[in-house]
Amino acid sequence: MASNVLDSILFRDAFGTPEMRAIFDDRELVRKYVEVEVALAKAEARCGVIPAEAAEEIAASCSADTLDFDLLRHETEIVGYPILPLVHQISKQAGSSGGYVHWGATTQDIMDTAVVLQIRDAFELIETDITELRRILADMAQRYRTTPMAGRTHLQQALPITFGYKAAIWLNMFDRHAERLAQARPRVLVGQFAGAAGTLASLGDKGLAVQQAMMEELKLGTPASTWHVARDGFAKPLTCWA
Repeated sequence: MASNVLDSILFRDAFGTPEMRAIFDDRELVRKYVEVEVALAKAEARCGVIPAEAAEEIAASCSADTLDFDLLRHETEIVGYPILPLVHQISKQAGSSGGYVHWGATTQDIMDTAVVLQIRDAFELIETDITELRRILADMAQRYRTTPMAGRTHLQQALPITFGYKAAIWLNMFDRHAERLAQARPRVLVGQFAGAAGTLASLGDKGLAVQQAMMEELKLGTPASTWHVARDGFAKPLTCWA
């Protein structure tokens, strides 16, 4: 049973699309969690923090597709967040290498970075829609450049304009949206890995190297500092595209 408009069979497509809902689906989020954990293991192997064989086994074995989601939900209700229950399961998937899963990380590293991966996928959908809309509006502006219509001021009919001119104004607005999206990418698509207190202390002198390697694995920007409590990166896309 739907509890809000985003779940409603009747109204949900007025507030989103099936493609966007699929990106922010619970199972897709958990897949992103696993993707981040695997990227961390690969990065740590590259930097000599964990054995290369362990990273290979983690990458080959850990999968969201074989998780027990009922158990994950139950343990999440007990703990209050999903990463510890997830690590329990994927550590078992990794067999003898399971002890190297989540090495040196903290819960928020995984959760934040996974959401950034979701936002990146969402940006791709938004960019596709904006590009198509700009194409349509550019065609309308050209096609109807001499088609007269009433201009309006104070909600009343005023001097004449053309419909192409009106479409060109819409086009210019979405041109600016395309610029905003391009500007948002390097600011928003930044991963998180800094350990429990944000200092990378658990990895000693390898911390920054692992952080860099992890972001390279995920094709995300490397943070200038930890952003555990700095949420402007998430606020930016929400305020821009609301």
